[in-house]
Amino acid sequence: MHPGMRLILLILLLLPAAHATTDDDSSKSVIEQAAELYAAEEYERAIALLENAVQAAPDCAECAHQLGRAYGRLAENANWIAAMGLAKKSRIAFENAVALDPDNAQALEDLIKFYRHAPGFLGGDEDKADSLESRLHDLRAAHTS
Repeated sequence: MHPGMRLILLILLLLPAAHATTDDDSSKSVIEQAAELYAAEEYERAIALLENAVQAAPDCAECAHQLGRAYGRLAENANWIAAMGLAKKSRIAFENAVALDPDNAQALEDLIKFYRHAPGFLGGDEDKADSLESRLHDLRAAHTS
């Protein structure tokens, strides 16, 4: 591919993320694009898109949540050393998503799974998982009432 074409594609890829702070539709399009990449198992491309979105819109909880999911999937297929770094990034992204949107049940579920399955040196913690599980239960009960 011609270097100029790569630059144009990169600019086009980054444009939606650049407007994510001012336009919810742009945020959604970034999330939709990332979801398509995730579904196609193109985790590295999804991560690149979502990292830019999180940088442009640090208050986008769904961007952080999807970034955590993409890091996690990439970690599953990485060598041990790379997987450790990706797992930590996944945990941080999930924690950010939950901090930004405490009522996001899916982000809570993903963070609970992380805490339950990750070893302690990567941030796994059964007590934190139990606490979040209780919070998730309360959240679901409030939404069904």
